[in-house]
Amino acid sequence: MDAKVRQLVEFLLNEEQVRWSSEKAAPGVEPRTRELFISVGSRGEALPAHPHMLSWKLPQWTRRSVRSSTGAVLLSADPLDALSPRLREEPLTLRVPLVHTLDVLCATLLAVYRLLHGAWPEGADALTEYVGEWEQGHTETVGEYECALGTVFYAALKLWPSETARPTREVLELMARVLETVHLPAELARLPDRLIPATVSRRLKADELLYRAELSRAQCVQLDIPLGDDEDAPPRRVDALFLSSFQDVTVLRLLARGDSTHTHYGQGFDFMALHISRTDQSRPWHSFSITPERAGTLGDLAGALDELEGPRLPDGSPRTRGARRFERQPNDYSDPWYSDGYASPTGRTTMVAGPYSGSRLSRRELWEHLWSRFNVGRRVHVLKSHTVFARPFLWRGPAPDAELVSRGFRRCDLSAQGVAFHPAVINSFLGATDEADVLHYEKPTEGHTVHVSVYPNRLVAVWVARPRRTATSLYALAHEQAELVEGRGLWDLEPLRALAPWLAPLGAERWFVYGAYRISRGRSSMLDDSRSMQGLFHALASGTAPTLEKLPSEAAAESRRVLRDAAGETEHWLSSTGGARLEFLIEEEERGPLATDRDFLLFLLTMGQRYSAFETSRRMAEVEQRYRTSRWQSLRPARSVRSDVMLFTNSLWHTRVSEDPDVNARYLAWHSLHGLQETVEAMKDQASELDQYKRDQFDRMVGLLVFVFLPVSLACGFFSGAQFQDMSPSVGIPGTTTGWLIFLGYTAAFTVLVFGTVFLARVMNWRKR
Repeated sequence: MDAKVRQLVEFLLNEEQVRWSSEKAAPGVEPRTRELFISVGSRGEALPAHPHMLSWKLPQWTRRSVRSSTGAVLLSADPLDALSPRLREEPLTLRVPLVHTLDVLCATLLAVYRLLHGAWPEGADALTEYVGEWEQGHTETVGEYECALGTVFYAALKLWPSETARPTREVLELMARVLETVHLPAELARLPDRLIPATVSRRLKADELLYRAELSRAQCVQLDIPLGDDEDAPPRRVDALFLSSFQDVTVLRLLARGDSTHTHYGQGFDFMALHISRTDQSRPWHSFSITPERAGTLGDLAGALDELEGPRLPDGSPRTRGARRFERQPNDYSDPWYSDGYASPTGRTTMVAGPYSGSRLSRRELWEHLWSRFNVGRRVHVLKSHTVFARPFLWRGPAPDAELVSRGFRRCDLSAQGVAFHPAVINSFLGATDEADVLHYEKPTEGHTVHVSVYPNRLVAVWVARPRRTATSLYALAHEQAELVEGRGLWDLEPLRALAPWLAPLGAERWFVYGAYRISRGRSSMLDDSRSMQGLFHALASGTAPTLEKLPSEAAAESRRVLRDAAGETEHWLSSTGGARLEFLIEEEERGPLATDRDFLLFLLTMGQRYSAFETSRRMAEVEQRYRTSRWQSLRPARSVRSDVMLFTNSLWHTRVSEDPDVNARYLAWHSLHGLQETVEAMKDQASELDQYKRDQFDRMVGLLVFVFLPVSLACGFFSGAQFQDMSPSVGIPGTTTGWLIFLGYTAAFTVLVFGTVFLARVMNWRKR
């Protein structure tokens, strides 16, 4: 190592000559005489530049288009030369951030080199240019990951961490050798192998695997980033990565922005939301950024996050207010949140850095805020919608027909909406006749229509039709529906409040949802197949909230069914808890009104089949339990269970519902999602098992009668005939003596008893069941 460079390293490590401080500077505080601020401090825009405040984010430096604090040092030769003569008289104090960065250490090396030797090292210009690109986030120009100066530096920081504000010797010597050896920007983008320690090289190769491991716990979504600060500014769709990691922020950014494998648009992750858990600190750090070389702005995100913090600190104490750190800061709260846009007169707001003093908000709260703020569904316009919320119940009150009529419900016929179905389905399910298996009642109220469908087995399905004729966004509509599905909003309707005492919950404690929605392609941004857009459609179809936590998993995505028409203008989304029919319009033309039609009836039909099958299976299980617990249950006539299975259910489990192949395709999709075929097979197995059990019970009963009562009858007859033993055998010929007549009478009586009991049991019990 060159003597000048060696002197530089030893000087920075000498505690008597250089004092390093990471104490945060209060707003407006200036450096003392023998003190340099490196990338810290704040200064009013109207004040003149301070020669010892070397931070490119100060307005005095941004006006000169300085892109890094290293660049600010390079433009401060005269102030540094003025400080140099007294360098050995008093110790020099360096005020630096708590966390060392490439920019801070490079600026410190150049500043102290100038103080010691009165000149710049040969590679100062190349180093300043490189650090400027790195500090501005232009990661595509800073070199390959495994050999670039930036990544080598941060890997060294991880390997040789410092417990004080002073960097370790290993890190300083590494950067000093780079300063001595490398003189061109291209050499900094690809350092010579001899300059990279073997341990650092191994760490860089392992970082790629660590990044892949982080992806397994991360959230990969798409966001609409506005291109301007206006409320109606057009957006740009980007791939976003939400993750939590111990790795350095800049390392993750560099790896993620070049990662086209795991991104939907194949351009790397533009937007990064990082949560950095540090074991040596009680408060987590967060960082948000968007690739600066791409168009887009995060605008006032830092101000919004600062307002989201509220008036309390993480420990619960009140947040203090004071002078703003920057003129463009939207409020006078003290830290934590900070944006590069505050320090830039040009409004550079493509990055929101980590908070200074820690955040009260958890990473999940912050990520959900970002997801809702830049959600892709906010710009997808739903022109009209018609939604049905349905739920099955067991009726616990008096006869439902009379009770519903007394409550103001009227009988309705749905056969007109189901003309595409087979006549057997219309007559059985749609209430076309008084002999229908299912009867339907309705009662309009408060812009909704409450329906009650009465099935056999005292099963009822309550469904609420909810039309919407005003336009809204896809994101807002999904949230609105989820609140109705999970909340108590529908129960506040007057007809449901009146029926509540008679309705016993059955199955899941939620409403099932199906809706038809008209979406304007002309007013919507990028209706693509990205995970976020597909997640919104899935949320709309399943009745779940479109939150980051509830984005559908791969298993949920595989279990749903999506059927499209030939023209691609209509999609049918079917899930286990609901469905949606999406109609995409290129132009907002007026079409027929959305109403309850055959798609809605298919949804109600399969839901009714599902729960009637479950209820029938439950009743069969009760019968089986009675037979297994009561020894003489098989001798009693049991109420018919099979007659409780509805006619339309029996017929539709094995037949088609329509001649239209599209209708049948959706019907089969519902059956598959609800597991109805498996339910039918399970019911068959259950019925077969119960039948076999009753046969076994019956056979045991017959055996008991034959092998117990018949020998008794034979013995009684024998002893009754034997009482005349003093007579000769010739006298005992049957029909000639009284003893043999008694014997034959006993035998006949018990024979009639045994086989008569068998006959009556078969006729009255087993056959009837």
